[in-house]
Amino acid sequence: MRVSPEVIVLIKQGFSVNKIRRITGRAKSTIYYHYKKIKGKKQIPMIIRFNKDDELGEFLGLFAGDGSVNLAGNYHYQVRVHLGYNEKQYVAALQDKFVEWFSKEPEVHFRNYNGRLSRIDLYYSSKPLYLFLKSHLFWEGKKTYSVKLRDFDLKKKKFNIGFLRGLIDTDGNYYKPKKRLSFSTVSKGLAKQAYEIFKHNLGIEPKIFVYKKVKRADLYTIYVHGDNAINAIELIKPRNQNKRY
Repeated sequence: MRVSPEVIVLIKQGFSVNKIRRITGRAKSTIYYHYKKIKGKKQIPMIIRFNKDDELGEFLGLFAGDGSVNLAGNYHYQVRVHLGYNEKQYVAALQDKFVEWFSKEPEVHFRNYNGRLSRIDLYYSSKPLYLFLKSHLFWEGKKTYSVKLRDFDLKKKKFNIGFLRGLIDTDGNYYKPKKRLSFSTVSKGLAKQAYEIFKHNLGIEPKIFVYKKVKRADLYTIYVHGDNAINAIELIKPRNQNKRY
């Protein structure tokens, strides 16, 4: 299998497989083949480390908004964050953040529907990460309907603003030209917590709309508009450019 000298140099310099893929454009499988030959295959232990309160909140918001856990079969304790097929720039940014937070590269799964890319999953198979999530978030049954922070404390301003960032980057939208920011969830507890963070940590009282669905869970949308939306966007600092219009 032929490979460019640039790939070999980057491997020897300690760049990760995903970093080399982004730099060179070479297939990940090709890079990993040569990575194993040079470095040897090894399991890197996960170290969960958040140096900033807002980034801890951000990860928990990401998972609360669009995460899942598979506890069955060969996917034991598989923790996933689901992202849109068109969010490749955000996926790349999160891959770097995940390495910073968890000391190892996440696995990437591209999901297809009718032959077309429909979703990108970042995931780890890790019991410690699952237990970490359960220590910070509460949910029972299907996560989507009941997820919320376990220890909700409005004194943790930086953490709470980061939590909102994760929620907006997954289940929200922000429109600077139209001066509007919104977040939607079917978890009543999560909607209440998001409302309180807007009101007490951002000093902005949002509106809340409840969309009643027949034989389905109610959908709660929290939103702000006008100058309040602009101020909220500046404070929250969403990362996901695909949520911006």
